[in-house]
Amino acid sequence: MRRTPIATVSTPLTWQELARADPDDYTIATVPDLVARREDPWADMESVRQSIAPLLEMVRADQERGLGDLPYPPNYPKMPGEPKRVQPSRDTDLKAQRTSELHRR
Repeated sequence: MRRTPIATVSTPLTWQELARADPDDYTIATVPDLVARREDPWADMESVRQSIAPLLEMVRADQERGLGDLPYPPNYPKMPGEPKRVQPSRDTDLKAQRTSELHRR
């Protein structure tokens, strides 16, 4: 469930449904009926076998090229005078400052 006014929920869709899907149609109120009318989308999941060999080959090739693991951000020490390393939308100090400024007006 997502924190939206209409409480949209994650819902498995077929490729055909995806073309005409509107996320607002899949809410906590509508999805139970949808699920009850459908077949289980994961019913045959265990019968489908796939090899991880291509994935392992990709990892090996990446390692040979020196790419290594995921592109984690570098872990550099914070330098004096360096600004915060936080998205402005997640900066609680900035939010508090803006709220304070709004109340002063």
